[in-house]
Amino acid sequence: MKKQIILKSIIAMLVLSVAVCSSSCKKEQSAAEIQTKRISDIIPQKYLDSLISLGVTIHEGTTPPIVNGIYVGNPTVLLASTVAGDVIGNTFADVKVKLTDQNNSTFGITLFGKKLLGDNDTSIVTAISGSGNDFTVYGKVKASANSTNYAIFAIIVSGTLSADGIVNYQDALINIDNSNGGVFFIPEGSGRLVKDGNNLASTTSFFRTANTNTEKDKTAGQRP
Repeated sequence: MKKQIILKSIIAMLVLSVAVCSSSCKKEQSAAEIQTKRISDIIPQKYLDSLISLGVTIHEGTTPPIVNGIYVGNPTVLLASTVAGDVIGNTFADVKVKLTDQNNSTFGITLFGKKLLGDNDTSIVTAISGSGNDFTVYGKVKASANSTNYAIFAIIVSGTLSADGIVNYQDALINIDNSNGGVFFIPEGSGRLVKDGNNLASTTSFFRTANTNTEKDKTAGQRP
């Protein structure tokens, strides 16, 4: 009788262990599924493949660091391009990127840019991946040249979070809808890969930029 009670206790413990393991594994798988769906909804695979082909670094994982903050890229240097006439090594306007409202349960995050793609940039929908201090942000972003002209870009911002900012900062972009862009943006379907020339996009408290309109202030999203 005693042996039967012990045996039943062992079986109950085994069943409980399997149930706990199954629940844990299911949660882990669910997080990856949520993230994958969010990213694919933002950037269709053909555009993601185009961005990756430019050479951008992708940091995968479901435990990205909290990257909320404002960062300055200066100088921003062209690493790769599919835009006719581009010269690798050319520089663009200083960039400001504001990341906020990060949620590691839904993998959502909000991105704002100054001189990132257009003069002012606002994410329509955005996601994040990564682990440790490494992260990648995926965005569908509205880039405005003025009050009338804008384009929709797919963009990837990638790097490693540090106390001073984003180490090895990169952003890769592709124009996916230029129907309202006029002559301001790179052609639809073309893309660029840009990095910070000092390999560090520094943290800052200020998001505003000087409102200038000179050739050296061309953004990575604009025509040469």
